[in-house]
Amino acid sequence: MANIMSQKRIHRWANLPTHRLAVGFIRKSARTIWIGQQSEEVDCTKSIYEIGSITKTLIGLLLAIGEQKGMWNRSDRLSAFVPEWSSSSFANQTTLLELVTHTAGLPDVPGNFRAAITDHLNPYANYDDARLIEAVLSESPRRNSKHRYSNYGFGLLGWLLSRRLGMSLNEALAGHIFNPLDMTDSGTGMSRQPAGQLLPVFNSKGKPMQHWDFLDTLGGAGAVRSTITDMLNYLDAHLSHFDAPIGPAIAECLEEHYAIMPGRGIGIGFGWMRYKEKDGTTTHWHNGGTYGSSSFITFNREKEMGLVILSNHGSSIWSQIAPLIGIQAMSVDHLASMLTKKLFVEG
Repeated sequence: MANIMSQKRIHRWANLPTHRLAVGFIRKSARTIWIGQQSEEVDCTKSIYEIGSITKTLIGLLLAIGEQKGMWNRSDRLSAFVPEWSSSSFANQTTLLELVTHTAGLPDVPGNFRAAITDHLNPYANYDDARLIEAVLSESPRRNSKHRYSNYGFGLLGWLLSRRLGMSLNEALAGHIFNPLDMTDSGTGMSRQPAGQLLPVFNSKGKPMQHWDFLDTLGGAGAVRSTITDMLNYLDAHLSHFDAPIGPAIAECLEEHYAIMPGRGIGIGFGWMRYKEKDGTTTHWHNGGTYGSSSFITFNREKEMGLVILSNHGSSIWSQIAPLIGIQAMSVDHLASMLTKKLFVEG
């Protein structure tokens, strides 16, 4: 890993004045943490990052844990959780499984989402329960819906599960996941008041940005903040033997529950994306991003290795478009691709 991180282009990007990049790697239970030179002035093992949509894998795990405890079933309809939706054909037909596999046919955000935005740099901050209940009532059922990535769907799923548990989303995640996995500095927003320091965030050009705030309403889409140490604990739980108490639930999350592109070995578990490698092994992954942060987590259980990348820099539109025209702009996603190829494929 050190050889890759020392490459000139990566070194320059990783050590931008405002960049606090942390990369964690696990191989056969042995951990390695790499931090950029600019990060040495702070303790990056305790620094708190926005992990964005990696939150969705935690919501998927919460679904699996609750199902194994008999709190709900993946086939439950949404109307079973909210009395106001008893007359909604969408809520009466849509299941939790469809939400966790992005197959409910929902768009990226609710139809009334933009009307709730008062600060475009912090778009989720004011979207509340009343708006979500109204949005679901306006949905129509989709027949034979295919995979369609949806922040709306996962925000809705996290809200439904924590509502059924009678607690906040942070309390639900802490009690069922963070505490059992010793993720002591993780939480949704600042609700848990972790001991570490929340890093300032910047866009890809180093311009200061705002942290994203979430109400529980859509918090399941990307509200969790965490540290590289906590995320390595989370990664290790997915690489190690599936022991009690939540190991069997983790195993269920990693199974394929919808085949997105069967011919190419691409599918989805409970939130986790899956890719069948040429050697027959399976790589799981998820990325995340806010306007001022980007993240990536990936692992291959058969090869007993995985990595986490956390950055307090957002990705640019250019870094997302560039690969389409054959240019590899530096970003967390591109770094993850390089590291995965070197560590997982070449060994």
